[in-house]
Amino acid sequence: MKKNEIVILTKLKKEYSDKNLYQNVKGVVLKSQTYNKSLVFFLNDKIVGDYAVIEVFNSDVEKTDVELPKQIIAELKGSNKLNNDNLLKKQSFKKLEFNECDFVELIVEDEKYTKFGAHKGDTGVVAIDYATENSILVDFSGIDKNGNYYGDCISVDMKDLKLIKC
Repeated sequence: MKKNEIVILTKLKKEYSDKNLYQNVKGVVLKSQTYNKSLVFFLNDKIVGDYAVIEVFNSDVEKTDVELPKQIIAELKGSNKLNNDNLLKKQSFKKLEFNECDFVELIVEDEKYTKFGAHKGDTGVVAIDYATENSILVDFSGIDKNGNYYGDCISVDMKDLKLIKC
């Protein structure tokens, strides 16, 4: 693999899944370590902003047809952003605590939720297994005994939710 190539993880081994990587996750090659390994900057598309820098076997990834734009390559080369030691130490993805269609309970009373009609103790359903800035979309809507629709689908901080075991 060559530096700055965009790759996809095609072979999911235990050593990768232990770091919460998953099949077909995309990344950018930072450098070739040896003739058969590369250091790859993977981007977690289930939790926006999350990443992992992991050494992988070249046989476990495939180069995509997509190329990193020249201006991005130039910016990265000139800034040393991808050579920061702290950045390189992050070697696993965060684990998404909730899955689509999980039942959850709101465990805090906060104005950011009450303005949408959601209160502590309310139950909702995770609408999608995708998080942004540690928040996930939860559907707190329903139909009351009179047949009237209530509630809303809102973004909720994951620390403000508890999984309801069914």
